Amino acid sequence: MSQYMKALLLEGPNQVSMKEIPIPTPGRGEILIQTKAATVCTSDIMDMETGLFADFMPMVMGHEGAGIVAALGEGVTELKIGNEVAVHPVMPCYECASCKRGLPHLCDDMGHLCFNKPGCFAEYFVTRPDCVRIKPPQMSFAVASLMEPVCVCMEAVNRGKVDENSRVLIAGDGPFGIMISKLCAKRGAKQIIQTGFFDSRLAHSAAHSTINVNNEPDIAKKIMELTEGEGVDTAILCVSSTAAVDLCVEMLRSRGTMVIFSALSEKTPVDLFRVHLKELNICGSNNDEDFMDDAIKLLQDPTLGLNKIVTHELPFAEWKEAYRLASEGKENCLKVTMLL
Repeated sequence: MSQYMKALLLEGPNQVSMKEIPIPTPGRGEILIQTKAATVCTSDIMDMETGLFADFMPMVMGHEGAGIVAALGEGVTELKIGNEVAVHPVMPCYECASCKRGLPHLCDDMGHLCFNKPGCFAEYFVTRPDCVRIKPPQMSFAVASLMEPVCVCMEAVNRGKVDENSRVLIAGDGPFGIMISKLCAKRGAKQIIQTGFFDSRLAHSAAHSTINVNNEPDIAKKIMELTEGEGVDTAILCVSSTAAVDLCVEMLRSRGTMVIFSALSEKTPVDLFRVHLKELNICGSNNDEDFMDDAIKLLQDPTLGLNKIVTHELPFAEWKEAYRLASEGKENCLKVTMLL
């Protein structure tokens, strides 16, 4: 095996290039993964444009991946070389205050692919055995790379306390919003309404009603009509838009919950008077509480069709086109996976 590999390096805002760098060596308690599929996330696009998430640069990009165990570090016994695995990017320390409170997904000293650990937009990368799950033989590597995206969508649905009695508003028609609609449907939500910008994307939704905001002059009025004047129990923000924040808060009925899934980096005005009067709940949703096993099962559920979230597969060498599709091709694209 060569000592060098190809990797996408972020060296500054809008400074990404494919370079040859040394193949990493797994340390004690670590494993080396030969990447077979790596999927572009919205945060990867934001990182490419702004360097927002990377703790330092140059940084190997990418955090949604799947591949084959290529080498074992000292002390690793639970996996074998050749195991095909889906990978979760979060590496809790299990020692900090948050971990000891039972919140390892919010670890105070977290390791994270592409944030402070070299990512999976490379022919090889290093992770830990506790951060992977064996890929079912019939599942493609591209679909397996969706394990972590499904995990974080499950977190949003849980934070919103979605159940069979819930009326749910999903603001945003990106890949995560579409996945969340499917998971809400799996929970048997009473009513799901999804807003978005593209009919082609909304066609993938499992919502009972979809609203193209470009064609609806009064979105709030439409949602109130659809809910018979009641509003919704849960509103999940899946788009970085202050207008969507306002809509979510306005549409919640008393004691409703707004889930901030899609982060806004700038300070955002919120109608706190409405929050006060209706005793609304506003909560964040970040990472997930170890839903890897559940996510693998959901990805195998043919009734959900989560595998269809990957709309484009391209070879790693065409990474520029993969980025272009993910950032600009929204009308016909959900998730883009690079195959290695």
